[in-house]
Amino acid sequence: MLQEVKGGVAKAVRAAHPGTCVFSQEVFEEATWGWMGCGVLLRRGAEILDCGVVGGLPKPQRSLWARVRRPDGQEVTAVSWHTPNAAGDGVAVKMAAYSSMSEWLASAPRPLVLGADLNTWRDPIDLIDPDPSDDFFEEHAFIGPTPSHGLVDAYRTVLEAGGELDRRRAEKHEGPLAVSHTLSSGASHRMDRIFSSPDLRPSAGGYEYAGAIEAGSDHALHWIDFS
Repeated sequence: MLQEVKGGVAKAVRAAHPGTCVFSQEVFEEATWGWMGCGVLLRRGAEILDCGVVGGLPKPQRSLWARVRRPDGQEVTAVSWHTPNAAGDGVAVKMAAYSSMSEWLASAPRPLVLGADLNTWRDPIDLIDPDPSDDFFEEHAFIGPTPSHGLVDAYRTVLEAGGELDRRRAEKHEGPLAVSHTLSSGASHRMDRIFSSPDLRPSAGGYEYAGAIEAGSDHALHWIDFS
């Protein structure tokens, strides 16, 4: 699942992987290739059965969903999403996007995997219940302990299963759990995350930061294996 893909890059990837990738610039009729969009790239042998952008979002082209048939025949919903930035788009727009996406994900076909640049700074060892009076309530609810979308943070699940969360908790580690983006101020955050429906089992995962930066991205590559 790819985010912030420029039109020229999307066209190059599409030409190199015919039939196994799709980008929001192709399926959102109001889009132009001059805009950045989201993409889903599949391994050979997989098939895209249906796709589209998520309706109701303030910026639909920042999303893409694809119903995919894997080489083994299993069908999976793959979702790529890039949330609005509060500094550029405003808090209200960002929270509206979180609310709309949460509602859409809750009713989407399972199994489901979401890969997203969430533009969030909150990433504590222990999940925090959202404060309804907070201006960022919808964002905090999305990544909180009981999100309405019903998905789980796959990397957090991997760390918990391996005892890593307990180790960091004992060391009084305050987070983030990993670094996926560093701001110009030097502050580092885990903005990029993979969420999955509970019927999938994350077994391993990580962030490849240095290699992604060398390749020209300002965000880490995040990967998860499912057993």
